[in-house]
Amino acid sequence: MNAGAVFDLDGTLIRGTSAERLLVPYLARRGLVGWRQVGAALALAATLPVVGRTRALRRNKRYLAGVEVAAVRACIGEFLVGVLEKRWCSQVVARMASLREAGFEVHLVTGAPDFIAEEVAARFHMDSAVSTPMEVRADRFTGRLAGTHAFADAKRDAVWALAGQRDLDLTHSYGFANHRSDVPFLECFGRPVAVAPDKALRREARRRGWEVMECE
Repeated sequence: MNAGAVFDLDGTLIRGTSAERLLVPYLARRGLVGWRQVGAALALAATLPVVGRTRALRRNKRYLAGVEVAAVRACIGEFLVGVLEKRWCSQVVARMASLREAGFEVHLVTGAPDFIAEEVAARFHMDSAVSTPMEVRADRFTGRLAGTHAFADAKRDAVWALAGQRDLDLTHSYGFANHRSDVPFLECFGRPVAVAPDKALRREARRRGWEVMECE
């Protein structure tokens, strides 16, 4: 069996925010996403109940409805260089490199859209990326998901599936994440690491004796 290092993206590899939140204004500035798409996403958010709103909002991709897939994919590389490059957590990037040199497989598991995750995985020469697939029809995004949103318990399930596919020994593998919703994800690993964790995850990490990594 192989040992792996599995990284979350938002708030972990990227400091303090999500790639998708940065992407929406980036696409708007380039005229790929307009007020119609953004307005549709906000209108849907306004109808959601308070309970479960966070998960529902993370699944809300209406800002992409009708947008050409090729146009978005064509600018993602530039988005990484121009926007995300400034937000990589240098400590996490360095840890990833050292683990790869030590022979660990490196994987990305994130709730971010597939077209973002694939570019990030390529940027860091990761062995695979598990992400949230976007529905496409006639070469355009529909604004809906085409599969499971990798968040909370679903992210845990994605890790177990990945371990089966790659023959990973999770008891000797590392998991890196930042949010209280990532507890099920981190519980999969023998070596969990809470990266710049929120208050709830920090408390949980201290209680369980998990490693805590700060991100400057």
